[in-house]
Amino acid sequence: MNPTNFNIFLYVYVPLYILTHIGLFLLFKKAKVKMAWMAFFPIICYWPWIQLSCRPKSWLLWAILPISDVIIWFSLVIDLMESFGKFKFIEQVVGVLFPFVFYPKIALDKGSNYLGQPRDPQFRKKYILSRKESGREWKDAIFFALVVAYMIRTFQFEPYKIPTSSMEDSMLVGDFLVVSKMNYGARFPMTPIALPLVHQDLFGAKAYSEIIQLPYIRLWGPENIKRNDPVVFNVPWDQIDNTPRPADKMQNYVKRCVGIPGDSLQILDGILYINGKRGYEAPGLLHKYVFIFDKNSEVPSKETLTNDYDIYDFGYIDMRTMMLSVSKADVERIKSDYKVESVTQMKSPPTGNYFNPDGALDYNAVVLVKEGQTLSDADLKKLGVVYQQVLSSDLRNLLVMMDEKFIDPKYYKTISKIDTIKSKWQLRNSLYANAFPDEMEVFPWNKDNYGTFYLPKRGEAVKIDAKNYYFYDRAIRIYENNPTFELRGSTPYLNGQAITEYTFKYDYYWMMGDNRDNSLDSRFWGYVPEVYIVGKPLFVFLSLQYAKEENMKTGKIEDKFVKVRWNRLFKAIK
Repeated sequence: MNPTNFNIFLYVYVPLYILTHIGLFLLFKKAKVKMAWMAFFPIICYWPWIQLSCRPKSWLLWAILPISDVIIWFSLVIDLMESFGKFKFIEQVVGVLFPFVFYPKIALDKGSNYLGQPRDPQFRKKYILSRKESGREWKDAIFFALVVAYMIRTFQFEPYKIPTSSMEDSMLVGDFLVVSKMNYGARFPMTPIALPLVHQDLFGAKAYSEIIQLPYIRLWGPENIKRNDPVVFNVPWDQIDNTPRPADKMQNYVKRCVGIPGDSLQILDGILYINGKRGYEAPGLLHKYVFIFDKNSEVPSKETLTNDYDIYDFGYIDMRTMMLSVSKADVERIKSDYKVESVTQMKSPPTGNYFNPDGALDYNAVVLVKEGQTLSDADLKKLGVVYQQVLSSDLRNLLVMMDEKFIDPKYYKTISKIDTIKSKWQLRNSLYANAFPDEMEVFPWNKDNYGTFYLPKRGEAVKIDAKNYYFYDRAIRIYENNPTFELRGSTPYLNGQAITEYTFKYDYYWMMGDNRDNSLDSRFWGYVPEVYIVGKPLFVFLSLQYAKEENMKTGKIEDKFVKVRWNRLFKAIK
């Protein structure tokens, strides 16, 4: 990705870099190090520094590699402090955190002299062992761990655990990923006052302070986000946890980026189209199906689904009816392993702004049966009923999920037992998620029928009118910090002036889960601005399989460890 606000970074970083390396140069001169001029150059400065410290020459090679470079930098700073007699813990802390002040101060202090190579055994015997403070080893270890882990986690790599099934089968619940911050360019912390290594909360309290908020700064990255890349990002609008938080403290999500800046997208009958062409579908793409098993046949158990099939997103509707989020390959496998009466893929209607992201049952019709009549299994099958709920004691009123075609009287009238069938799509839902931008009168969209819409790109002027105002409102007003953006009648206004177009400051992306019918993604909270991009998942470093099990003491459903998925270790994320 291209750097953002890089000039701000340079205005701050360059002066601090110059001050730090002037101090390092003066310290090299004071220690009579040859080629002290190398102090001004990144990486190269490690060569005289390694000699000053008596570290192995191979460290210069390790200094080029991510992770090891942070460890080497930290170690050399501590060595530098010790070589000039700064043995106190607080002195070394200041040397690590504020080198641009402390290096020049030591260099200009006539009382500070070079004592020798700090890794030399005689040096350590003379100066270090005799000065060890009580508990110093613990202080050093904790400080080293916090600083090194913070630097690596912020600018290079971060572990991430897959907590939900929204990306199955590409990523499974219990997968632990290595996420690279460097591929798309490291993002500087916008909330700098925070507990190290804690993302949001600690013991129920915020682990950060918003007293200081820094501008969005991203360094250059070797890659741009490509269409269909898996991406880790801060969700810009968490409908489950609506606690106001800074951008870099929002919940971390991982989804597939199906749309990049400049794309036009549309979803028709559950199929994604990009710029008018059918979009990429991951090999393990999941959809929600209702399986009705034969009356006298076996039904797969929870243990079988989780242990043998690695399926976690499922539910029992009745003794022989199940709802499962599975791939087409899984559908065929289950059909071959069990006697299946019918399989129906669950889809939303052509219009309607409603979706239950927790996998709860959806109903689309109410059936009124004529007095004295009862619908047989054959009748229900003809209507395409996949599940039902009886609403009255006389069994005449049924709440059902059925084939939409038969809601039309010209079709259901062919079954003489039926009085009426009325559509029952719920269009508003305050508990769960409505489709973005939640303006049903303007955008009657849902997870399977959505768009068309356009993703803005940085520096591009996009036409703004009453028709698309609500779609771009959140981007312009909140993400790009234009609180005066409003619609007066049919005219958009910005800073009190009527506008017909707006030039966007950021790139915007569209994220969707591979478990398409059970993923809380861009269809429900919209586009993701570049500000919220965290990094690129590279590979699985650990994968643990769990099964849901009720705790008999507490009554709560808990994860029970089943096994390590050895075949997924170090598997690349695609």
